[in-house]
This record gives sequence, structure tokens and C-alpha cells, in this order.
Amino acid sequence: MSIRVLLSSKHKVVSEGIAAVLRTHHDMDVVGVSDNGEHTHVLCGEVDPDVVLIGMQANDARDLKLMHQIAHHQPSKSMVAFSSDSDRHSIIEILDAGAKAYVSTTSSMDELMSAIRAAAAGRVYLCQAAASEMMESVRKARSGDIMVKGHLGGREEQVLRLIADGFSSKEIARNLQIAPSTVEVHRRNIMRKIGLHKVADLTRYAIRNQMVSV
Repeated sequence: MSIRVLLSSKHKVVSEGIAAVLRTHHDMDVVGVSDNGEHTHVLCGEVDPDVVLIGMQANDARDLKLMHQIAHHQPSKSMVAFSSDSDRHSIIEILDAGAKAYVSTTSSMDELMSAIRAAAAGRVYLCQAAASEMMESVRKARSGDIMVKGHLGGREEQVLRLIADGFSSKEIARNLQIAPSTVEVHRRNIMRKIGLHKVADLTRYAIRNQMVSV
């Protein structure tokens, strides 16, 4: 029986290329192609895919929102995400949103096919680049090798200081006179760069790097 695949990507050229390759595989059946999240969500209910293949864009919360919606409303659908982001934080975010598999856009089509087949069978799959990134982050965490504050931009350092001082995203936005959505982008970039995700961990990082006074 063929794996029914729904393809969702904002880039039509990418969608058409992937769809063309999928159609050459006897065990793949492209049942729909969408270029926006709302249409993808509707198609999930109409075409009953086994796998939803979703193209992710950097710092676009709408893609993660779509994945959360599918995971909540149609948990039987297995999701495979492909993205240019292969850092630890982005991978964890995507898997937490409900994806069964992750493939980097630098991966081969063979890896993408393997990801789709694994997801359809209910298995978790990470492409080689993502698996290497996750292993490297574990190694760094065990060795205590964390990134120094010089890797953060000036605005990111400002946001991190305010996070460490206990300010909320809305309060940080007012303090720096920027949009709350911009604060969230900075927050995600900070977490991605230093590999920490909890406020307490971010605070300890800021203290260790003498970015806040105690």
C-alpha cells in the first residue's frame, strides 16, 4: 500500500521538485500540495494523508503553529519537517511541535524518502546532519564547552540581560521600544546560539559571563 503524502511548502518550485521525485517512487502517493498553513490544515481533513511533509522557514512561528494544530486536531497524521535550520534548538522545537522526522535542506532526496517511510511506520528519524548536531551539542554540554557572549549580537545581549533580571517579553519590548514579536525572535536566537532553553539556565549563563550583577 502506498504512503499518502501531503506536501506543504511556501516555495512552489521546491514543492514541485519534491512532488516530482515522490511520484517516481512506487510506494509514494502525493495526495495534495499546499503553499500555506491554513490550506494545509484543511487538506489534512479532506485527503487523509499518512504523512504531512512540511517545509519550515527560519524564525517563522506560523510553521510551528501549523504543526501544533495538526498534532492537536489530527494526531494520527505523521509529520516530517524539512528546514535549513539544523541547530539543536530548532530541531528540538520542531520535534516538540509534533514532528516524527526532521530533514535538513542540505540532505539528499534519499534521506527525505527514508524520513517519510520512517514517519509513516511510526518511527522517529533525524537526517545525518541533524543527528550530528544533536550529538555535538551533547558532547559540548558534557564538557562544559559553552559559547561565549561574544557570539551574541548587541541587541541579543540586551534582551538576555533583561530576561536574567526577570522581565517578561512584553516588559522587554517596552523597555527596548521594540515589538513583542521581535523580542521572541531574539529570545529564540539566544536560546539557539547558547543551547539553553529555560529562564533559570539563561540567567545562570548571564551571571557566569558577567552580563548581569548579583
